[in-house]
Amino acid sequence: MNFENGNNYTVLSNNINQKFLGKFNEYPIINDNLDYEQLQKKLEFHTSKMIVFNNSFYNLKYNEILNIVALLKKQNMNFINITSDVEESLFTDNIIVFDEDNLVLHGKKEDVLKEEKNLKRIGFGLPFVVDLSLQLNYYDVLNQVYYDLDSLVGALWN
Repeated sequence: MNFENGNNYTVLSNNINQKFLGKFNEYPIINDNLDYEQLQKKLEFHTSKMIVFNNSFYNLKYNEILNIVALLKKQNMNFINITSDVEESLFTDNIIVFDEDNLVLHGKKEDVLKEEKNLKRIGFGLPFVVDLSLQLNYYDVLNQVYYDLDSLVGALWN
């Protein structure tokens, strides 16, 4: 698989196993369910320009994930986040979706998340904030789709 330098990716899959992870062998993979401090320490000494997280954000809070992403950016590191949690797709600009081992969708976050029917067909919904902002668009409360909860709340208060 080819990943562009300077970009971060979320890989959504409903079948994350050793065979699937083999697609990412050229990059260092963090498989551990580390807490925030442990993950932070582990990343401080990484020298690779690209790193793969395998469900590593599962136990982290929203702000902790944002801090990890900021740390990686500060270190000029990019990442691939392999997960089955569609909410985690909001932390990257690019999404790649697999159904079993078959590539189904890939592209910019905004484009992939427009494919709601295809996502639902393979078992993924939309992230909560995207779904809520879409619903509010139907009622003319909002006029755009939001990918960040803080931005959505700000728009609702205006």
